[in-house]
Amino acid sequence: MLHGAAKPQMRDAVTISAQESVLHAISELLIEKFEVPADEVRADAPMRELLTDSLMVVEMAIAVHETLGVKVEEEELRATTLAGFAEAVGARCTDR
Repeated sequence: MLHGAAKPQMRDAVTISAQESVLHAISELLIEKFEVPADEVRADAPMRELLTDSLMVVEMAIAVHETLGVKVEEEELRATTLAGFAEAVGARCTDR
């Protein structure tokens, strides 16, 4: 019985780890590629405030696809927080 109970916990740990990895990758893109100050890159920061113009939004969509292999819509980048966006991208990474 304990063996069966451990499997969901392991899967949850992998999912959380993957989510954190995606959040880290997107944060690094914001800081390194888009030169967003590191202190502004917070989980609760709205993506529309981190990517201040439409060209940045398009470039981020391309960068996420190149880096993580996940296609994202520009509207997704405008409509959520960094954490929400990372969660959506992470879900697609684990679904593959």
